[in-house]
Amino acid sequence: MDDYQAVRELLPVPSLSPEVERAGRERLNAAFATKRVRRPLRAAWWSALGLGLAGAAAATLVVTSAAPPSPPATRGVIAAQDGKRFLLAAATSVASMPDDGAWWGSTLVSGEEFRSPGGGYTLRQTRLEESWIPADPEARTWYRWTRLGVKPATPRDEEAWRADGAPTSWTYEGNTPGMLSFDEPPGVVRAARGKPDTFSSEDWDFRVVMAGRPLTKLEQLPGTPEDLRELLKGTDERSTVDNVVRLLFFAPVTSGTRAAAYRLLASMPETDAVGQVTDVLGRTGQAVEYRSGEFPTRPYAGETRTRLVVDPDSGAPLSLETRSVPDGMLLNFTAVRENRWADDNPLKEKR
Repeated sequence: MDDYQAVRELLPVPSLSPEVERAGRERLNAAFATKRVRRPLRAAWWSALGLGLAGAAAATLVVTSAAPPSPPATRGVIAAQDGKRFLLAAATSVASMPDDGAWWGSTLVSGEEFRSPGGGYTLRQTRLEESWIPADPEARTWYRWTRLGVKPATPRDEEAWRADGAPTSWTYEGNTPGMLSFDEPPGVVRAARGKPDTFSSEDWDFRVVMAGRPLTKLEQLPGTPEDLRELLKGTDERSTVDNVVRLLFFAPVTSGTRAAAYRLLASMPETDAVGQVTDVLGRTGQAVEYRSGEFPTRPYAGETRTRLVVDPDSGAPLSLETRSVPDGMLLNFTAVRENRWADDNPLKEKR
């Protein structure tokens, strides 16, 4: 049985409507949370930390395009393009960070924004996602998710929400926008906070596959931008950017690889400098924007841009935010509260 047959068994082929894609992917996420898959995966990077798209433990697929591959990488110094030298400062900061620890702990806030059923205001739905990934590839990965609820996105939206009677639930025709919840009837979104859900799953080698090339350890990922580009040369440019950003944002890689990823990103013409911004959690950082090759988490047919916000002083990634190009509406985001190596996993005994 090959990889694609295994996926087909977990995710029967639906029609290509955005609603069916979203619902099917949620079913695939649930299946991967309990099934172990240890097979070489081709032409993609499966990320169990696809938190910016579908939540922790979601097998997020960065698909390589059928377009002609990028030209072969050239060796030599990779230089930062105009406005992106802050990424080199971030690379210098992270290069000296320690890599010691038995667990990579990550605490994220992810969410989406969508219009109320009548279109009078915008709602923001958020979830707290904590994950602990073992350095030992044979150990289990642990997660704790807490649905933080739904509320008006801005003070202006709150005024419109109050004028609407301050509802605590919203009913939509068809599929529910935002994150799917198996605790609610179809089409219903509730404001209430959920209970924490702690669980674990066996590693399905998300950490050791990149651009279709299996690696046995994270240490095998390159420590220079030239070698990292060489590793990714089989992907199209949009997928290359997505993979580099996910290395920075989600993966428990070495500090050398993280620094290489920043330097490579600084050189890529597919990323545009934005300058100083405030992220979704109110923190100040520097940002680049790009066209992501990943599909969105909820139905949206228009053009989007994804923004990576970084603290150049510490080198810490702050947030990933995807917005609609026509009106600038925030569609989804993932913000880092903390990423760190640790000797102990606080979730291990709380299942």
